[in-house]
Amino acid sequence: MNKILRISLFSLLAMLSSTIYAETEKFVFTGDEAYGMTLLSGSTQDYNPDPYECKEGNVTLTLAGKSRWWKGSPNHLRTYTNGTITISVPNEYIITSIVFSSPNSTAKNLSTTVGTYDNNGGTWTGSSNSVNFACSATSRFNTIEVTYQSSEAPVKKDPQLAFSETEVTATIGEAFTAPTLTKETTADVTYSSDNEEVATVDAQTGAVTIVAVGTAKITAQAEENDEFASGSASYTITVKNPVLTEVTLPYSESFKDDQGSFVIEDVNLSDLTYVWKHDSKYGYMKASAYAGSNKAAESWLVSPTINMTEIAEATLAFDQCINKFFGTVEDEATLWVKEEGGEWNQITITYPTLPESGNWSDFETQTVDLTPYAGKKIKIGFKYTSTEEAAGTWEIKNISITGLATGINKVETDTEDANAPVYNLSGQRVNDSYKGIVIKNGKKYINR
Repeated sequence: MNKILRISLFSLLAMLSSTIYAETEKFVFTGDEAYGMTLLSGSTQDYNPDPYECKEGNVTLTLAGKSRWWKGSPNHLRTYTNGTITISVPNEYIITSIVFSSPNSTAKNLSTTVGTYDNNGGTWTGSSNSVNFACSATSRFNTIEVTYQSSEAPVKKDPQLAFSETEVTATIGEAFTAPTLTKETTADVTYSSDNEEVATVDAQTGAVTIVAVGTAKITAQAEENDEFASGSASYTITVKNPVLTEVTLPYSESFKDDQGSFVIEDVNLSDLTYVWKHDSKYGYMKASAYAGSNKAAESWLVSPTINMTEIAEATLAFDQCINKFFGTVEDEATLWVKEEGGEWNQITITYPTLPESGNWSDFETQTVDLTPYAGKKIKIGFKYTSTEEAAGTWEIKNISITGLATGINKVETDTEDANAPVYNLSGQRVNDSYKGIVIKNGKKYINR
């Protein structure tokens, strides 16, 4: 009897010793101190040493690239583009869950090839003793909670899903080949698109069909199996309209989705990476040489060749907005025209009126008579310059050039835009309620 009891007790102890206990550690960045980091704020350019380690119990959080502890309401951790967050535990443990508490939903800027990551909720699940997150944009974190457990069972292998490229472009009307997916997992992979209005993807093959201009994220997902943990990989596809090298009238570029057929010609960037840039959020082209301080720069936004060889009259119109930080806006935000084979010539324009209080003007429409260039091929260029003393911001959208052929015949076009701008005979943009002779889609008619 005693022998039986001893055996039973031994068995019970063995079972208890092999039981898997889950433990949780939370990294908190909202208090008065955070793992020896210096609290920063304002316009400082200081960052944590690279790399930087934080420890809670058996969990190590390693920050690589630019990161810092930021003063706010509350204080929080910030990581920046191309940085990484690696969360790891000793080999005798496995991580099963990671939860990011992120103001402004910036946990969506993280991605990983290990396990399954819901970037909308900021929650990772899987089975690994190390998880590396890549940061695609500035992200903020109040807390990071890590759940892990000990296990006598071997940790499941990393599925090692990865695309050959993470950022790609495609052009409407042109063939597109998707990046190559590599993997170690033996599980089946399924593909999905987060924006099927832009691009669809075959769930089994990963073949992509381009639908419209815009941006979509294509994700490959592998579920957990007996040997490998679950995992995913993604790439972002940006779809653009084809770039035209020569256009006829009427011609327009709204800049709503991209920079269209305009090209950027940088003359001097100082230490900037760009001056002109498309603003996808608000739909315009934007020029600025301020990056923490004013930079001396010169950059042009240049149209394709505009063929006006059959045109007798032509008018350029565009919407523009400026801020108050120019030195002399008439010298630093200028319009130029160049005939084919000729030199750039400046065209005088007026500028929006800045409010008495406030830093920005409203968008206002500027019209320019291009009739002196009728019968020729030209380019137009928006030239931005700045100095170390002054660097304003110039925003451009809704560019249109309309024209009339000799004899007031309409300019032939493949299609007519029902939403095209309307102009009077002076080249001024008017609304649909305007009465009299107007020009729309290159056609002259009476609006009654």
